[in-house]
Amino acid sequence: MGFAQLKSRVLVSVIGGPLVVACVFFGGWIFLILIAIIFVQSAREFFDLSREKGAVPSVSFSIIAGLALLADMYFTRGTYFVPILSIYLVFVSILQLREAEGSQIQNLGVSFFAVGYLGLLLSFFIGIRELPLDLGMEYRQGGIWTLAVLLSFWIGDSVAYFMGSSIGKHKLAPRVSPKKTIEGAIAGFISTMIVLLLAKYWFLPDWSWVDAIVIGTICGTVGQMSDLVESQFKRDAGVKDTSNILPGHGGLLDRFDVLFLVSPLIFFYLKYFSAISH
Repeated sequence: MGFAQLKSRVLVSVIGGPLVVACVFFGGWIFLILIAIIFVQSAREFFDLSREKGAVPSVSFSIIAGLALLADMYFTRGTYFVPILSIYLVFVSILQLREAEGSQIQNLGVSFFAVGYLGLLLSFFIGIRELPLDLGMEYRQGGIWTLAVLLSFWIGDSVAYFMGSSIGKHKLAPRVSPKKTIEGAIAGFISTMIVLLLAKYWFLPDWSWVDAIVIGTICGTVGQMSDLVESQFKRDAGVKDTSNILPGHGGLLDRFDVLFLVSPLIFFYLKYFSAISH
């Protein structure tokens, strides 16, 4: 990484990091708007990738459906997920009858997957932040949980990158992401686990040690897989970054890819199996 790129990367982190932390801490509408922005831009970037493969997705209706899922999680905790998705599938399938370009199967597949992968899965990150309201706990606790998870991702990703670059010799997934190494992945997992164990010790007394270990395992394993899933999209499309909206970081889909697969698992664990759910 060149000095100019490193400088841009650090600058974006210094400005964007505190902004994200503030939105997470205050929660409510501010957090909902943040997640909506992440979703809309990530969806646009995903659809741009799909166009590189010749797809012609239903962009507007897919983004509207995704935003509806985010709002539904915020207001009703997913009560209307099935009606929203059902109505979306009906309308987009009918609209595809007018589309003369691309493969109809590919067009619909890309559109449906984007709403599920980006909209539905990301909505559970809102669910994590709002969960204390459903469990009769202080609302600010959700902010602390969410920040702990984000901090583990940020530190784990950084450690994995630097350790992989310096001592990594064995490729983790050469077909998908040639630069990622097993050594880096192990370092990332260990650092993610340490962050969440320290977070439990310092400011998460409502979590048990088992909770910290389970969530650390989810973040340290599925989190890295989530990054690889997004990497395979870029490799398939033949691009390095999903966009250049964040200098040095790529696109929002690049920056927040870890949330999509991890969020529902953490949400369901916290709600149904953790110490705080009993």
